[in-house]
Amino acid sequence: LFAEADGAALYQSKTCWACHGKDAKSPLLPVYPILAGQNADYTFNQMKDIKSGVRSNGQSVAMKGVMGLVNEDEMKAIAKWLATQ
Repeated sequence: LFAEADGAALYQSKTCWACHGKDAKSPLLPVYPILAGQNADYTFNQMKDIKSGVRSNGQSVAMKGVMGLVNEDEMKAIAKWLATQ
């Protein structure tokens, strides 16, 4: 299992920052959500649903490929870290 510090590193290494901003507060485009401060369970469930295809609305198509790089433990670590930002 990953620690919160790992969430920050995973956010960087899994390329989340490229669209959502290095601080998770300044997305590249206005249509991309601000992830900082989101509820960890909500964020985790959105990532999981995008990866599985349950969620396919909005910008989730762009996320589908990225989510292939992330497993569920990594998603949880990223979501926990984002909630603290």
